Amino acid sequence: MKKIKNGFIVKEGNNLQKVTIYIEDGKIRFVMPGNDNSYEVSEEVDAEGNVVFSGFIDPHVHFDDPGFTDREDFETGTRSAAAGGITTIIDMPCTSIPPVTSGDNFDNKLNIVSKKAYIDFAFWGGVTPEQIKNGEYKKTLRELKDRGIVGVKFYTISGMDLYPRMPVPQMHRAFEYLKKLNLICGVHAEDFYLVDFYSSLLQKQGRSDPYAWFEGRVYQAEAEAIWSVIGITQKVGNKLHIVHLSSKEGLHAVKWGKTHGIDITTETCPHYLLFNVEDLTRMGAILKTAPPVRRKEDNLALWEGLKDGTIDFISTDHAAGKFPEEKSGPNIWKDYAGIPGTQLVASTIIMYAHHENGFTLEKVQKLLSENAARRYGLYPLKGSLNIGTDADFTIVNINEEFTVDATKLESKGKYSPLNGSKLRGKVKKTIVRGEVVFDDKVGVLNKKGFGKLVKSML
Repeated sequence: MKKIKNGFIVKEGNNLQKVTIYIEDGKIRFVMPGNDNSYEVSEEVDAEGNVVFSGFIDPHVHFDDPGFTDREDFETGTRSAAAGGITTIIDMPCTSIPPVTSGDNFDNKLNIVSKKAYIDFAFWGGVTPEQIKNGEYKKTLRELKDRGIVGVKFYTISGMDLYPRMPVPQMHRAFEYLKKLNLICGVHAEDFYLVDFYSSLLQKQGRSDPYAWFEGRVYQAEAEAIWSVIGITQKVGNKLHIVHLSSKEGLHAVKWGKTHGIDITTETCPHYLLFNVEDLTRMGAILKTAPPVRRKEDNLALWEGLKDGTIDFISTDHAAGKFPEEKSGPNIWKDYAGIPGTQLVASTIIMYAHHENGFTLEKVQKLLSENAARRYGLYPLKGSLNIGTDADFTIVNINEEFTVDATKLESKGKYSPLNGSKLRGKVKKTIVRGEVVFDDKVGVLNKKGFGKLVKSML
């Protein structure tokens, strides 16, 4: 048996309770008040008076393995997550070769990445329009369901040949079957026709500046696509999730869905909360994402969406480009769209949500852990401090400040729009199933291959 001593867990609001946590066989065995020595232990972890959160989850990452490992792989991705206090990630199906669109493809990916993972992981599954047209999708989606995927990812616009956008007729059929499987339909929502026409028009006009990226990914495209998939969901009755919400108008659509009986959730990312088109114009491709960062009023609206619960949790959409070659060209259209965010998300949210916007620590814990675990069928195994659940913890000194140095990120992508910024809230230790995988005094510990697949219980 092990124990964590001198730590404080989050109770209601901002209330903290000093506890001693006992761990046995990777599970939480007892949580005792104060400094407790009731049980003999073989190992002690000193939390040093810091906050012990339920292990943080990043529910939307692209670790590119196998297939695009020149950008990121599961070793560097999960090392970066561990260094950022993340105990579980959920990897997307589309940035792999082959994409996770069948049981065989799932098995292939799992065999490769399980040897590299430092932390626990789950998978999204995928489906293509061709699979729906030829009827294969019912077989492949059942295979993926049986292997424990958390949901299925759809794009209303896509730049990936192996994972094309999903037209409405095929999306309707997929949603119908996924309702039967009780799986979540996750949608990247930007209207294809608006974005395709105006992005092409701007390029024909010779525009290649960062603001052209913002203009071409038309502001109204997100809300338009959200309304479209809400329309399908209202008829089908499936579970819907909008990924990386970026706009005030998109938020209004999600809120309408929630108040009209739609089973809809959404997430947003730190870059949509903190940055806008003025920053994109100044930073260029370092801040290029899809969808793009929007306007100041969208930043404010998204914060309000987090406060009132319209936005359910935080993700990063971690997607590292090759740096500097894919993030510093003279033509914004040719630069890679993505940011490596998983190592900084916890500190960013503690700083800006808790310290700057008055979010309680209880709210922070829900946004970074519990809410995603509940939505994706990982709770209470993950996202919980309940007895008998996985002993996953993120230990944070919520008042310690540090300056972001992107060159020291564990990700292959050594860049960040936060580079040089000061954050308040430093991850001290990351613990997965009772094992310390990161200690800020020594770095990421040698736990390669320790991370395990977590299956959704939906």
